[in-house]
Amino acid sequence: MKLWRVPDPEMFDAAPEWRMGLHLARGGQDRAAYLVIGGVVAVAVEEIGTPVEPVEGVSYLRASWLNPACPRRAELFEEWLDYLWPVPKLSVEHRLDGFPQPEWREERRHKRQEATLAEQDGAGGVAALAPALDVVEARPALAAGAAAGARILPFATLSEPAAVMHRWEAFPVSRRCAAGASSIAPATFAAPEREKAFIPSGFSALARQGLPSVLPTCFLYTLEPMPASVIECGAPASVDGSGGGTVELRFPHATPTRMPILEPVLLPPL
Repeated sequence: MKLWRVPDPEMFDAAPEWRMGLHLARGGQDRAAYLVIGGVVAVAVEEIGTPVEPVEGVSYLRASWLNPACPRRAELFEEWLDYLWPVPKLSVEHRLDGFPQPEWREERRHKRQEATLAEQDGAGGVAALAPALDVVEARPALAAGAAAGARILPFATLSEPAAVMHRWEAFPVSRRCAAGASSIAPATFAAPEREKAFIPSGFSALARQGLPSVLPTCFLYTLEPMPASVIECGAPASVDGSGGGTVELRFPHATPTRMPILEPVLLPPL
């Protein structure tokens, strides 16, 4: 899976998220489908689930800005981002009906398991073979069509006076809830405080939220919206159309916070 740089991340700032930290887009001469991560990195949909290509000879999980002891995380991340090639003619995809429909890439390994049946009394040692077992290994591509329902959170309410919410992102610099800012961008996903206990790592965030296996969301942002802020909530479907494992929130409007947003906490990938 090749990582590409988004040449104009500003175009995604005002665009509604598809899922937490993700946008749908098209780019290149062939208008191929891309998944945009954090508004700044893009991956081709058809490559999701394949090994991530190293950047400047360094594997993704060994990038300097993912090191817990990194003293210049944001600066080194920006330098890393500059090494990526830009996607030409990238644009936001607003309509899911024109995007690739749900599919699961299945890699089938046929294993024939022979089992000798117990010799029956007086059968003269007759044996039979058990039916062959097909072992299916499924790798998710991108279920954009099914996820149209995943974006719809059916309940609306107002935040409590001391509400604390969380958001998991792949990068140390957020364009939707920037550290030091006092506002959350409109159409931004988050999760209630109680979800934090179930997501201790970057990959567990992807698994619990039912997201495609792209980059681990290792950066945990804490959000404290102003009392009585409008939020949407529900339990969305995962990308394969089944039920997700998390409770999600969505801020439909630009939402001020009770205090400036803190620097994100770095979680381990695993």
